[in-house]
Amino acid sequence: MDNNYKDFIDITNIKISSIMGIVNIILNLKYLFKLRRKINEAIINHSFTHIFFIDSFDFSKFYVKKFKSNKIKYCQIVGPSVFIWKSKKANFINNNYDRIFSIFKIEQSYYKPNLYRYIGHPLMNKTYFSNSNDMSLKNIGFFLGSRRQEIHKNIYIINKLLNSLKDQKDLIFNFFITDEFKEFIKNTLKGNSNLIFHINDDTYYQKISKLDFAFACSGTVHLELCFSNIPHIIFYKANYINYFIFKFFVRSNFLSLVNIFNKKEIIKEYIQSDFNVKNLLFFFKNIRSNKKSLINYRNDMLSGLANSNLTSFRPNMIIDYLEKFS
Repeated sequence: MDNNYKDFIDITNIKISSIMGIVNIILNLKYLFKLRRKINEAIINHSFTHIFFIDSFDFSKFYVKKFKSNKIKYCQIVGPSVFIWKSKKANFINNNYDRIFSIFKIEQSYYKPNLYRYIGHPLMNKTYFSNSNDMSLKNIGFFLGSRRQEIHKNIYIINKLLNSLKDQKDLIFNFFITDEFKEFIKNTLKGNSNLIFHINDDTYYQKISKLDFAFACSGTVHLELCFSNIPHIIFYKANYINYFIFKFFVRSNFLSLVNIFNKKEIIKEYIQSDFNVKNLLFFFKNIRSNKKSLINYRNDMLSGLANSNLTSFRPNMIIDYLEKFS
């Protein structure tokens, strides 16, 4: 960017650690206040008429409560998961925003009809559907998470799993990692053979489609694997305080969106103490040795995905909205 956009450069230079749990929010408070102030300065300096917040609803609410202006239209792309959390977040959008562009149809009943627009899920436009009929399960994917806390909690259990599978010489273990955690992951897992590390790049979705099975930390990758037709299990482990708060506010017994939308466990989940080597190993060896179980597991995943009413992303709906004001 040239000097005319110096205030935007200043915003991108504000460093915030990945936020996960109460402690990280507290540690990042001064940065969140600074980011909010800098964004508002940029909005005023450039006389913006429309503001789009993408995901991170808690921050957009944090901003709107302080700086809301009647001269600006506020829009949220990807709303809070009100079908899991308490619906008060939807009430705030209904009372303070001009449009909610939703990626889940299940959210429609929570928002005013004149505000709600369903635009489909962006991942469906990016992923590659695997048509592989190979039931041998040789290429195994591992997704340890995107935050430092997740990776540090998950990697040691996964390392033990790898050690338990050392006798399976035909297995290839594919780890999908970012540059930030590359050295830590490689150093922690050294000593294991048949490891391939993939840095997330433009070929990420093509590489995922080549997997036969995956172990994934709960998050966006769950849908990426579903859309790619890759059978997988998801896991998650948080500290006890964060997990207690999570369970207090959340209205679902599942983490998987496919499970939530279908109100039953279709994708196997291992949460908190259930996330251990014994459980992972038992499930994997069982599904690897029983082709019928694997076929049923994959078919159930695809049926659950179809029942979740997810469609391809339609960005033209956002463009049409803006054109009305041009």
